[in-house]
Amino acid sequence: MEDPPEDAYGRVTNPERFASLIPAAEVLIADLGRRFDVVVDRGPAPPSRSRTVATLELVTITPVQRDQAPLTITFTSFPGLYLRAGAWQDFALPACGCDACEEDAEDVLRELAEYAEALTAGRLSERITGRHRAVLEFSWEGDDWRRHGTTTLSAADVKELRARPVQPPADGHWWPWSPRR
Repeated sequence: MEDPPEDAYGRVTNPERFASLIPAAEVLIADLGRRFDVVVDRGPAPPSRSRTVATLELVTITPVQRDQAPLTITFTSFPGLYLRAGAWQDFALPACGCDACEEDAEDVLRELAEYAEALTAGRLSERITGRHRAVLEFSWEGDDWRRHGTTTLSAADVKELRARPVQPPADGHWWPWSPRR
């Protein structure tokens, strides 16, 4: 909407329009497990921090090589997905889903495919830079798209990110996933 009414923000009248995301993610998981040298682990998701969206299942796809970025997909009751790619890239699909944002299910499906393709092709980099002020830098590159950005980090943020079990390679550039033999 060009100028959505104020009450459209936060209101979701048709979350089921994103229901196709769930089977698409299942197909993606199976495809990645077939094509690449990865370990796929499924289990219960940690409790949701949201009061309205429950987390249902967690699927972690971990390449055998440590310099290749893992992908974690959490299925939600919205219906939707939370993704963690690499060490520090966290996002939701759909990003919002409210009536004001008018996200389209087909666009969200395309976004899932684009992120997966870029990740498996080794087109994600993420690193913490800065001497006096820490900055998280990230870059995604797809065939015909690019997303990049920076976030200023507090000392506590840096400590939390560095404590995570998954860390990017020293230069920040993740390698392409190895094909399954």
